[in-house]
Amino acid sequence: MELKFLRQGSIVEGTVIKIESNTIYLDIQAQTEGKIHLDNYDKPAPDTFEGLVQVGQKVKARVQKITDDPAQILLSRLPLLVEEKFEKIQALAQTGEIVKARVKQVLEKGLVFNYLENEVFLPYSLLDFELVKDKESLKGKTLEIQIVEATQKGRSKRIVASRKTIFEKERQEAYEQRLQARTDELENINTGDVIKGIVDKIEPHAATIRFNFVVGLLRISQVSHFRIEKIEDVLTLGQEVEVKVIKKEGNRLDLSMKALQKTPYEVFYETHKVGDTVTGTVFQKLPFGIIVEVAKDVRGLLHKNEFSWNPNDNFEAYVKIGEELTLAIIQLDLKKERIALSKKSLEDNPWKNVSLRRGEVVSAKVTAVSKDGVKVEVQGVEGEIAASELAVEKINKPEDYFAVGDEVNALIIELSKETWTLKLSIRRILEKAERESYEQYLEEDENDKNPTLGDLFGDKLQKSKKK
Repeated sequence: MELKFLRQGSIVEGTVIKIESNTIYLDIQAQTEGKIHLDNYDKPAPDTFEGLVQVGQKVKARVQKITDDPAQILLSRLPLLVEEKFEKIQALAQTGEIVKARVKQVLEKGLVFNYLENEVFLPYSLLDFELVKDKESLKGKTLEIQIVEATQKGRSKRIVASRKTIFEKERQEAYEQRLQARTDELENINTGDVIKGIVDKIEPHAATIRFNFVVGLLRISQVSHFRIEKIEDVLTLGQEVEVKVIKKEGNRLDLSMKALQKTPYEVFYETHKVGDTVTGTVFQKLPFGIIVEVAKDVRGLLHKNEFSWNPNDNFEAYVKIGEELTLAIIQLDLKKERIALSKKSLEDNPWKNVSLRRGEVVSAKVTAVSKDGVKVEVQGVEGEIAASELAVEKINKPEDYFAVGDEVNALIIELSKETWTLKLSIRRILEKAERESYEQYLEEDENDKNPTLGDLFGDKLQKSKKK
């Protein structure tokens, strides 16, 4: 065997022939074996060679020192470690193996890692978006990276790393997991289910409600039974809400909050009954009656037949939109959401106990006087005596002859409980009295002017009978 003549700085490769705890011995085909101590084997120095290297293993090292007495050749791997580690890094660039490295610096354009005593640069364009947002907190942390470039020109090295494959794989796996979880969750949601979710997004006409992995649509019309101008006036992001699934079609869920709420009519019916008095506002006037809002979004009908007992009362003509009315509830129909109201139920019908009849002479109290005649009250109801019925002779100024509070006798000439019509006449009583008086005198005159045969020949008849 030809011996090598070595000098300090030479690179040699030897075979491990002996292992001690602190030293290994290599056959380097020289005048004596080479020795490597623990502190010259690696950085940081291992605790022992036992279990770290095996006899027969090839080891490359650099001659650090040669002595004659004692004869020994001291070797060191340290000067070669950087190159060996760079070669390992180059191999990683070929295999694409994922390794762990510690962040050494956070720069403007990327991160600098320390890996195998080499600096590795990772540009932010190849880093997870989530990590880029929190890049300042990454210093000193260990991340998984993939070496994508390792080149050397002279003494200059370029090592570039990436996490793109890693985070894309993680995203794909997370997406597939979410997709499966969403499918599983969706299978367990059915129309009619009541579930809780979080307001995830608010748009002008709808809100997105997120459950675990599934989202549903809550339209503004399904938020409340009451009209809502802006959905954000009722809902806020992150708010927990309870909703009912009103429609499930494929992956789409239509949700409702108002389906879990009592309708305004249900709330009204729970607190009101037939016969109750309510106060509402005139909402709309229709040919057959008036729509009255008796509570928020609760409306009832005041039919024209329920305006007044007085059939001549033109109530609809003078009532205004928005005006308040106090009415009685006469009918409730929850199924059809109908409420029937009445104004006349709260009023007394003065005609219900009237016992008058046509042709009757009654005592009437004057309540008003005008050029057209007088208004009177009889048995609690209103009647009228036209100017032409006040006297036999024409009266131009009724106020000169009548005053409010006067009691007069009058003849009923027209009467109708259905139309609340009561017309009377003083003239006809006066004419009757005048006619009766005239007829009495007429009878006396007729008796004087038309003697009977007995009256004319009475005496002669008497004489004849005596003979």
